[in-house]
Amino acid sequence: MEVFNERLIDLRIEYGYKQEEVAKELNVTTSAYGYYEQGRNQPSLETLYKIACFFNVSIDYLLGKIDTPNHATTHLLTEKLTLNESELDVINKIKELNLLEELGKDPDRNVGRLHRYWEFIKNELALEKD
Repeated sequence: MEVFNERLIDLRIEYGYKQEEVAKELNVTTSAYGYYEQGRNQPSLETLYKIACFFNVSIDYLLGKIDTPNHATTHLLTEKLTLNESELDVINKIKELNLLEELGKDPDRNVGRLHRYWEFIKNELALEKD
């Protein structure tokens, strides 16, 4: 479980905690927590869950099963439409700007226009990089 030890150390350092502080939050001794980081001991399932919650990461990430801190979340809206978290965030921002309502007045025409504008912007940005 070398990945676990490394990720535990990395997360603690990234968040700026001392071993004592994390141990206190997990309700374990500082030496017990230090042993987790050294790979000399493994946490109980309950403590593993507390670690994941404390650092806001998935247990799969801590154990090295995935390389992103959390699983991608998807939302099934209809049989044909599923959105992940970032796509849902974009929809919410568009809605906050009342653009969703405007686009909905003539979806085919307005979404087509929006797409053409977006392609134009992407091309302009690409030209700026060159």
